[in-house]
Amino acid sequence: MNQVYAGRSFYLPDYKVDSHRLYVTVRCLLADLELPVQALLDTACHWCVLPAELAPEIGYDLPPGPGDAGFDPSDPHLEWLHTRFGRVCGRTERIPIRFPAEEGSSVDLEATWFLSRDWDGPVVLGWKGCLERVRFGLDPGDDSFYFGAP
Repeated sequence: MNQVYAGRSFYLPDYKVDSHRLYVTVRCLLADLELPVQALLDTACHWCVLPAELAPEIGYDLPPGPGDAGFDPSDPHLEWLHTRFGRVCGRTERIPIRFPAEEGSSVDLEATWFLSRDWDGPVVLGWKGCLERVRFGLDPGDDSFYFGAP
């Protein structure tokens, strides 16, 4: 069986971000950021997740979290996300993302991102609203990340 992809870049295996080890890390551009970020590709994560300090850099406000003034647990826009670090409270936003190609064509899409003051982990690319919207493959033989439109 043959698969056709629009572009290819390389992923970083076992990449370290602070105290986190990211097993498959891909380069992406978020919103209007000029510099790419390294993101954990995690097919088991529900949403993409942004670190709290990155959201304001790309123009998105963070909702108040538990313990913050103005936090309203009955706010219908708030959600809870279960993570390996426990539950975090936040909301979802559609934010553009680009997978830049080192060979072939880059792929642009809008992904659904979870924004939370409580998230101090790495940038995470999750399944719902992102990875399910792009055809992708990994080749651990040469650390290639292949991608294309679905």
